[in-house]
Amino acid sequence: MNVFIIGVFSAIGVRHAWAHFHPQQKPAKPAVQPTHLPPEVKEQMLAKAEADFRAVLEKSTHELQQDLEGTTEGLNKELAKLGDEVVRSETERYHTMLEALRTQAETVITTAQTDIKDHQTDLKTKLDENITAEKQRLIAQLDTKLADAVTSFLTESLQHNVDLGAQIPYMLANLEEHKAELIKGISDEE
Repeated sequence: MNVFIIGVFSAIGVRHAWAHFHPQQKPAKPAVQPTHLPPEVKEQMLAKAEADFRAVLEKSTHELQQDLEGTTEGLNKELAKLGDEVVRSETERYHTMLEALRTQAETVITTAQTDIKDHQTDLKTKLDENITAEKQRLIAQLDTKLADAVTSFLTESLQHNVDLGAQIPYMLANLEEHKAELIKGISDEE
């Protein structure tokens, strides 16, 4: 293998040395003599070159315009797809947010309704307690007034030395006589 590599390098070296010491002679090119063309021929050539240039330019312009139209159409389609995708994703996000807000509102409303019911129950209980307490106070006040009235009546009756057991009709008549005063006294203290 080493012999092969050495052989290749030796062959390359010999060829390089041969080319360096024995260069090849290239034939010289003859000098170009300028040709003089008549002005009519020059004008024809210029007109033809100008017509050819215009034709190539128009063809290139037409091809470029077609390419631009195709590119514009492709871009419009891609922009429409992108716009549709953005609108769809934003609509989905909007619906998701609305659903979350609706759920949150339902939770708040349910909590508020529960709190209102609890508060109504508490108020009703307190009102019932207050009504019961007021009834008890009025009953106690009425008992006190009646006791005072009976005591007053008895004191007045005993001053006349009336026999209480035998004089029930007299006591009822006397109570009936002072009935308006008793009612007025109870009403004033309330």
